[in-house]
Amino acid sequence: MLASSPVRALVERRSTAGAVVAATGGALVFAAFFFAQGTTLSSFVWIGAIALVAAAAATAAVLVGALPGPRLDAAGAGFLAALFGLAVWVGVTTLWSVSPEDSWQYTNRTLVYAAFALLGAFAAALLQRPAESIARGAALLLALLLGYALLAKCVPSLYSDYGRLARLRAPLDYWNELALLAAVAVPVALWLASRRYAAGAVLLYGAGLTVLLTYSRFGVALACLAALAWIVLAEDRVGSLAAVVLAGGGAAAVFGIALTLPGITKDAQPHAVRAHDGWIFAFAVVAGGAAVAGSAALARRRLPVSDASRRRIERAAALAGAVAGAALVVVAAVFATRIWHAFANPVSSQIGSDKGRFGSLNSSNRWTWWQEAWHAFVRHPGGGTGAGTFQFTDLLLRRTSLVTTTEPHNVPLQFLSETGIVGFLLFVAAAVAAVFGVTRARLRARGAERAAVTALAIGAAAFLAHLVADTDWDYVATCGPLLFVVGALVVRGSAPPAPARRPLLAAAAVLFSLGAIYSLAAPWLAQRQLASAASIAQVKHAHAYDPLSTDVLTEWAAFEEVLSPKRSLQLYRDAVSLEPENSTVWFEFGDFFWDRKLWPEAYLAYSNAWKYDRYGPAGTPCGRLDQARHKVLKVWPPSCPAGRPAATH
Repeated sequence: MLASSPVRALVERRSTAGAVVAATGGALVFAAFFFAQGTTLSSFVWIGAIALVAAAAATAAVLVGALPGPRLDAAGAGFLAALFGLAVWVGVTTLWSVSPEDSWQYTNRTLVYAAFALLGAFAAALLQRPAESIARGAALLLALLLGYALLAKCVPSLYSDYGRLARLRAPLDYWNELALLAAVAVPVALWLASRRYAAGAVLLYGAGLTVLLTYSRFGVALACLAALAWIVLAEDRVGSLAAVVLAGGGAAAVFGIALTLPGITKDAQPHAVRAHDGWIFAFAVVAGGAAVAGSAALARRRLPVSDASRRRIERAAALAGAVAGAALVVVAAVFATRIWHAFANPVSSQIGSDKGRFGSLNSSNRWTWWQEAWHAFVRHPGGGTGAGTFQFTDLLLRRTSLVTTTEPHNVPLQFLSETGIVGFLLFVAAAVAAVFGVTRARLRARGAERAAVTALAIGAAAFLAHLVADTDWDYVATCGPLLFVVGALVVRGSAPPAPARRPLLAAAAVLFSLGAIYSLAAPWLAQRQLASAASIAQVKHAHAYDPLSTDVLTEWAAFEEVLSPKRSLQLYRDAVSLEPENSTVWFEFGDFFWDRKLWPEAYLAYSNAWKYDRYGPAGTPCGRLDQARHKVLKVWPPSCPAGRPAATH
């Protein structure tokens, strides 16, 4: 039976729209990988704006009946609803946040991630074989990312900061996030090996070498677990085992060579050393890749093996895995106390960023930060301290001047600390719904599509695990692409076009996206304006963009100090009212009183600065706090010899 003209038109329109959405998603992922520049606000603004516009356009097209929408079960709908609900709640915390500006920016960040997930859902609804299409795109983009990461080690001019710190991190600017994506690449590479064996083995080799050069202990563990999960779930376990052995061996060999090259793996090396060793490393990387590709091509000729051989190999591998697992459990039980002491014992600074990290079980202060986050939750269980404000909790509770952080390096605990029980439950609801949705997607899939879903699902699981050990929510380069994948996996297919058009809702979606884009851009515009401000008018312009910025208020107050001290005083009061736990703002407020010899007021402001950061400027022995105390109370602390104050700024 020939399809009717309307049906053919709908199919053609859906195919075209699917290609457009997939291309947009791929372009966004490419931009997030290569242009996000870590947590740089300017890059996040334009990447987030494109994601919001694309998601709004797709939503509007569905609402006016031009395209079919995604068909969601309870898990898929729950995932998207919880994610958008989390964005709303994060915004609500701005009302009581100790830093409304940071909470505002965290709202923008969470909303952009929700837009990535929604765009993934639309892509899955419009593509014929969504998992395979996304897996192919993921393989290509991850290959480009890993290739560039290794190339930047070979060519020093591509990433000059390797002269300071050698850990592999370009182009994401953070080694642990690059390690996460390398771990995600492992199941994608093994899926690719099931189709193009040599290509998949080479991608796996690149992922293994990359994760080793990041020196990320958790990243290496996740990569190994991802490979194990694929081998357990794959149909061709023998071929996957062979690929892991070949690629892993090649990666380990080249990593060993890299350890002998100071310009590749040692900090503070001059450009000449990095350039010289870069050529040697490039040759080793290419030679290793060629060896893996050649070995994989030879191995492929012997695959698949007979059923009897397959069973023998699988039993041997299972036995070896069981022995290794049992040995690990025994060692953990015997040395449990020592392991826990190494993990939980705080250090005066972060542990070294060299290969010696692999021999340490220290949490690199994470246990201390997790305790600080829990303490903040206990103090503010309902709504937390406000999204994005952990830096103030850390400054209040830290035990040394050498280590500070802006995040507790545990995303669920961060939401618990900053957004209270409500935000935490929304985050957990999104995670649980994603797990159920992805699991059901794998159970529904058949044939080649099932293998692609499995690879993407393992990558999503690695992302979920990594969230409990690092600052992933700050990085659009990881959260954006991976939530796009999760959004695609929780979709059951496409729903028929809506029988009734809803143009008003479509217009509302577009208007909402435009408002969200302004929300994204306003803090960035304020920062740009403030950076070049040479007059009160320019500072006022910055304040109009971002009325929640204490940086703008204190800069404005500094301009007003000579012209209108009374106005300057009010601006400082507004700043400490916005961020009552910001030690820096309190210290600047104290400087205002100090310059006017208002000693009691200066003493009170400096005391508040010390209260919220004992290791900051207010904690300097014989500094301005001690001097103001002396002027008011006529006493010096025992650590400060009378009459010998420290130099003031």
